[in-house]
Amino acid sequence: MTMGSEGLAVLKHYEGCKLTAYRDSVGVWTIGYGHTGPEVRAGLVWTQQQAEDALRDRLAREFVPGVLKVIKRSMRQCELDAMVDLAYNIGVGAFHGSTLVRLVNAGDTVGAADEFLRWVNAGGKPLLGLRRRRTADRALFLGATAQEAIKTGSAVT
Repeated sequence: MTMGSEGLAVLKHYEGCKLTAYRDSVGVWTIGYGHTGPEVRAGLVWTQQQAEDALRDRLAREFVPGVLKVIKRSMRQCELDAMVDLAYNIGVGAFHGSTLVRLVNAGDTVGAADEFLRWVNAGGKPLLGLRRRRTADRALFLGATAQEAIKTGSAVT
């Protein structure tokens, strides 16, 4: 399985794409669609194609396999997409240790969906942008289209 177009649309909407390196809300150097790493530093500039390629590569190499490694049951594309977006945002390690993974594997779809709403903090503080993103992820997980999920997330105040 790979991340589908609906999940990719949600991820891109919430990550946004910046072609010049910047410090994110917790001070980490970031570029493109939320790309971080030792090569990202002040003054780094990418093309749109570099941002697209980096996202596609990291999803295929790290985040989709990271989700598939710990989910032990079959899943719908929308569920995979939402979980990959969460893992991309919080990291594979945090995703692996989450209650959400346990609930998905237990077949508790609604309980797992509600777990998305717990991942709204950055630097120990709740952020409106993360509340919106997690609300969208929850909607996507439950079968909403990207457009519906983003609309649901955007309604959070």
